[in-house]
Amino acid sequence: MITTRVCPLCEATCGIEVVLDGDRVETIRGDAADAFSRGYLCPKAYGLKGLQEDPDRLRQPLRRTADGFVPIGWDEAFALVVEGLQRAQAAGGKDAVAVYLGNPVVHNVQTLLYGPALLKALGSRQLYSASSADQLPKMISSALMFGGSLKIPVPDLDRTDFLLVLGADPMVSNGSLMTAPDVKHRLAAIRERGTLVVV
Repeated sequence: MITTRVCPLCEATCGIEVVLDGDRVETIRGDAADAFSRGYLCPKAYGLKGLQEDPDRLRQPLRRTADGFVPIGWDEAFALVVEGLQRAQAAGGKDAVAVYLGNPVVHNVQTLLYGPALLKALGSRQLYSASSADQLPKMISSALMFGGSLKIPVPDLDRTDFLLVLGADPMVSNGSLMTAPDVKHRLAAIRERGTLVVV
């Protein structure tokens, strides 16, 4: 059976085809019918099969004991997490706990629904993200130029006549925040059309 999905790993949102044999993943490939990614997948997406089948993948909560790890239920696991967070904040204040949000965590509905409530309950000012690591200059320039840090312009790489890239290397970031699957070939196509790319 073949099912189509959107790759959850980054904002490029490439279309994927997952070939299944029952519940087992046979292969993952680019979805050629996807109008956006046109069959392109980066190596990370091809690695989803290995991630799914990794024998070391956690499939249930585990608790460390003197004798090693033992399986526990979800209720006990969540209670232990709450206890640990409360203990850390009691000893070091609210900011003793930091939160990191980034790919692919921010690409799911659960984070959108429950993330704000969790952040409010923690009360910590220590909030970090993929943006704080490598996207803040783009977000600041978007805020100054377009009135909001998340009003990030997405270039029309397939039809642009001139592309100016400041403070970024799309070949290294794989077009991150350009929402451009297969950015390498799209940039090459700009040059082949005789238009200009300035980095």
